[in-house]
Amino acid sequence: MAESQKKLSIVIPAYNERNTIVEAVEHTKGVDIGDYGREIIVVDDGSSDGTSDLIRKIHGVKAVFLQRNTGKGAALKEGIKHATGDYIVFHDADLEYEPADFRYMLPLMESGLADVVIGSRFLGRKQHLFGKRKNVLFMNYVGNMAIKWLWNFLFSHNLTDIYPCYKLMRLSDLKEVSMKANRFVFDLEMMIKLKKKGKVFVEVPIHFRHRGYGAGKKIGMKDGLISIWYLLKYRFFD
Repeated sequence: MAESQKKLSIVIPAYNERNTIVEAVEHTKGVDIGDYGREIIVVDDGSSDGTSDLIRKIHGVKAVFLQRNTGKGAALKEGIKHATGDYIVFHDADLEYEPADFRYMLPLMESGLADVVIGSRFLGRKQHLFGKRKNVLFMNYVGNMAIKWLWNFLFSHNLTDIYPCYKLMRLSDLKEVSMKANRFVFDLEMMIKLKKKGKVFVEVPIHFRHRGYGAGKKIGMKDGLISIWYLLKYRFFD
């Protein structure tokens, strides 16, 4: 890697993803992200289904193992500790996302016009809630829209996706904020604290293939209600 080449740290948290983890990591290793180096950090969040054993067999990645399941936020914080890139982004192990999208997200960081590039699942993409063309879960979509409305109201913003997996930013900016949350609300805490520091958010459309709860999706309506509470908490009291 050329000395002047900038590097992207890709953090992949995994919990009981034995059916997809190898494919997800190998695909991420192989996609073209342009003139950038990459490091892939896979954090196993105390899996009990054999995911840990599969991760140990994957070459060319930094593998981190948590002894017990403590939540997505805890896994991401551990991944951040091990990151050494100029930029950092999070990627899921469930094959819903396409890491080739990093190729056109990265130049926005280079432009100096954005501090956080968000890959929106809803921007520029018609949502089909029913039928053969269904591409999003109904309750998941309703929850996201409610949280989106509240976020935009509280911050006078116009984001289309408040819980995206893809959030690309400078590692130095991320290390300036201290996150407490260990579970899925880590995303909200991180975005709010970056917003409070005056960071500029820009959204771009990304490729997204939704999966149902039968395929292992873990976020439900209860989590949406919890998110609304924490959105208010982090906005006004933290």
